Amino acid sequence: MAEVKPLRLKAQQGKRQAVHNSFAQLFVRVIVDTGVFHLDGYYDYLVPSDLDDKVQTGVRLLVPFGSRTVEAIVIDRVPASSGKSMKSIEAIISPFPLLNREALNLILDCAKRWAAHPYDLISSAIPPRSVTVERNFVSNKIAKINRKKPAQRVYYQFSPGEDEYHSLSAMAVKASSSGGVLVLLPDERDVQSLVSAFSKHFPDTQYARLDSSMSRADRYFNFLKIASGQSIIGIGTRSAVFSPIANLQTIFIYRETSESFYDARTPGWNARDVALIRSTKEDISLVISGYAPSAEVSRLIENKWISVSSKRAKTSALSFEQQMGELLPNRIFPEIREALRNGAVLFMTPRKGYAASLSCAKCRNEALCSCGGKLFKRGKRNLPECALCSKEHHGWKCAWCGADKARLLGRGSERFAEELGRAFPGFPIVSSEGEHILQEVPARPSLVLATPGSLPHVVGGYFAVVILEANRYFTQVDMRAHERARAHIFQAASKVAPKGKVLIVIDSSHPITASVSRWNPSILSMRDLREREDAALPPYYRAIEIFSDNHEVTLVADGFKKAIADGRIPASTRVLGPAKNSDGLAKIILLANVKESQKLIDFVHEFARKRSVGKKDLLKYRVDPYSLT
Repeated sequence: MAEVKPLRLKAQQGKRQAVHNSFAQLFVRVIVDTGVFHLDGYYDYLVPSDLDDKVQTGVRLLVPFGSRTVEAIVIDRVPASSGKSMKSIEAIISPFPLLNREALNLILDCAKRWAAHPYDLISSAIPPRSVTVERNFVSNKIAKINRKKPAQRVYYQFSPGEDEYHSLSAMAVKASSSGGVLVLLPDERDVQSLVSAFSKHFPDTQYARLDSSMSRADRYFNFLKIASGQSIIGIGTRSAVFSPIANLQTIFIYRETSESFYDARTPGWNARDVALIRSTKEDISLVISGYAPSAEVSRLIENKWISVSSKRAKTSALSFEQQMGELLPNRIFPEIREALRNGAVLFMTPRKGYAASLSCAKCRNEALCSCGGKLFKRGKRNLPECALCSKEHHGWKCAWCGADKARLLGRGSERFAEELGRAFPGFPIVSSEGEHILQEVPARPSLVLATPGSLPHVVGGYFAVVILEANRYFTQVDMRAHERARAHIFQAASKVAPKGKVLIVIDSSHPITASVSRWNPSILSMRDLREREDAALPPYYRAIEIFSDNHEVTLVADGFKKAIADGRIPASTRVLGPAKNSDGLAKIILLANVKESQKLIDFVHEFARKRSVGKKDLLKYRVDPYSLT
């Protein structure tokens, strides 16, 4: 039998902390990433003398906090502290100042505006670190441009047929002659389109791109270029709004109505409002561009805080009313056939897929899964599928009458393509939607189907742009429906050829047709503002959604009502709800007049901090969400 050797314990030597005997005269004031909501204040630490010249504003550190070592970021160097016994910083994480003073001050202001922990916004502002990139990065600042011009705040409306990415790139290049430029776009596809426009029209322009489609190393490298002053033009998505661009003079926002600009996490900040704060605080120019402004921007235009820049334009826009729910009214066919003789025709469809929902063909009851979810069809040959649990239903039968024949409701783009193919035989059908989005289609007679946001370009424009089932854009239940409908329809109409027509399948009395014809979205947006003002809704009132467990949401709502009675929050505050959901959470909505809303936001912040101190579940809320429904 083999001899069993005794176990030997492996000795592991603990990491010895550096012992510092001398410290700099100036302390360091930091924000600490504690992961605890109520620990969101400033903290002061001693700075070892050998690190004194490296500890600058915007540098990330490791500091002792309680029994842990946590990350922190320098916001200032201060000559004195509270006099309490102070600890020393342990190490410098990165030698590069990642946020300048302006960006840090912006983050602190936004933390107050959205009742957030500052480090949550810092985490959004700084992309994930790459040690390899830092090791090889060479800081080489470019010469600073200092040609300060008076700040301007403009809404730039694109004209029919205008190449929006070419125009954006041209405006950015022109603005860069006066200082730093930041261009914000809704998603990676828009960023790539703008990058392509720079490559095509301004190939010598230097810029730094920041979006999630990039590799971690490339994104961090570009961020270091911005932070170190090597790039005066930054291009990116939502989080790029905090970019520490040196001598920033102009911010451009493209399609600020997009939901992509809203952060989905608590507290739900959005890039447009951050840019508005930054423009005001730093006295820099702001150019908001698009096809139809949001309610918030429309209000600022009405108040003359933002001016409008648009070219006089008209389009040939016609309305065609559906009589019996048919896809295309009879009167529209000659217009489409005439357009197909000359080139491509664009059909914008309200939704992708095949059928949004099903009902029983006999009793008309809605087709539901056993779990309660609605049934829909992805394609003509697909089985009915549950929108909630994704279960496919073989041999479906109505739970009420037993009939086995389903009626398709809510046409999707695939079903539109099927019906249009029968209506206009002999023409190729091209589809752009979902994950199959086309940038450009050939300039030839064809039927091009696209969902909003997926509209392909065609050289010379479309000889007809058809807005299918346009009423559906305006009848969606959320508060942003009309705003979103205007933006989608104007963007589609901008694709029309100079002699083409915009054909809108909608009631003849609807004002969208006149609005598109005059190329003036304010016809509708001003009416929308008056309705919101009369109803005491955003943008005249600030909204906060609060989510809580079903068992305590009533107590939370009653607490806010008592706070109104006690005068701790504005008297204009309204408490809506609670509305209970099947997921175990319920929602209440708080609305307060914009002029006194910060008092309500501060109260919600303090309420969340007290819950954190009491070790209760972290309060989930969103300040000024994209939509209230």
